Parts: sequence; structure tokens; C-alpha cells
Amino acid sequence: ALTQALCFIQRASRQCPTGVELKSRILVLQASPDSPRQYMDIMNCIFAAQKASVPIDACLIEHESGFLQQASDISGGQYVRVDQPTGLLEYLIWVFLPDVNARKSLEMPPPSHVDYRAACFCHRQLVDIGFVCSVCLSISCQFTPICQTCQTHFRMPNLLLKKKKTS
Repeated sequence: ALTQALCFIQRASRQCPTGVELKSRILVLQASPDSPRQYMDIMNCIFAAQKASVPIDACLIEHESGFLQQASDISGGQYVRVDQPTGLLEYLIWVFLPDVNARKSLEMPPPSHVDYRAACFCHRQLVDIGFVCSVCLSISCQFTPICQTCQTHFRMPNLLLKKKKTS
């Protein structure tokens, strides 16, 4: 859905008359947990939205989303978690209806802590520490001598072993 929205925004901005700037933004309503398999697709959309200056707003219903926290933070959008679905309309009107400039003069919810952990390309699981390919920047959870993404060959890391002195 993010990809389709960005494509639509790109097409609409190209069709605008010269001198007219389109002020676009995306609102994502999500009521289900994240799927780690979608990490790469979502991250590509986030960076495309950032480059196009399109804020991604996220409204989560009863769940948290690390992906959409990153999307909102990177693109300059707003992230809100709604605990009670009965209050959804209030959040939509109060937080997401005003444009980006009007939000600066309103008292918005405080930003939440953003989890910037990446997902490994091999298992699509979030990792705290990983190995990054120096050629294509793909992330893996374990060292592999050949990058699974771009097939670059790496040497095994030299481990410095301290020899005990015998006297």
C-alpha cells in the first residue's frame, strides 16, 4: 500500500501545472502486528518518502509497530498508538487532520522512543548486532564468507589469540 501511495503521489506531482507544488502525505492505519518479511520493502518506501518530502503518519490500533515508528520519524510524520478504538475519530481529527505546518502550532502527543534495529536479510528477523556487507550494505545475523545478496567474497576475520607466556 505504501508503494502504491508513493507511485500515485509521484504521478500526481508530475501532472501538476508548472509552479504548483503538491503537498502530499500518507496516513497508515494499522491494527495488526508487523511482519519481519516486509522489512526491506517498508524501508525502501520510507527512504523514497523521505527523498520526496512526503511525511508518513502512522495510527496504530492496540499494537506497536517498529517499522512505522521508523517511517514516521525518518519522514517527519506523526506516530500515535490508540489504545481504545472508540477514541480513534478523536485522534484522526486532532493529530492527523491538520497539515504539517499547522501541527507546529498545536500541542501534539510527545514522540515515542524509536527502535532502529535492522532486520537480517537471511532470516528477516530484527538483530541487535549484525554483519554488514561493505558492497551492498545487506545485513546478516552471522558471518558468511559470501554475501547472499551480491555474492561478494570475504576473508575469514583474523582472531587475535593471546598466547600465555610460559616461564
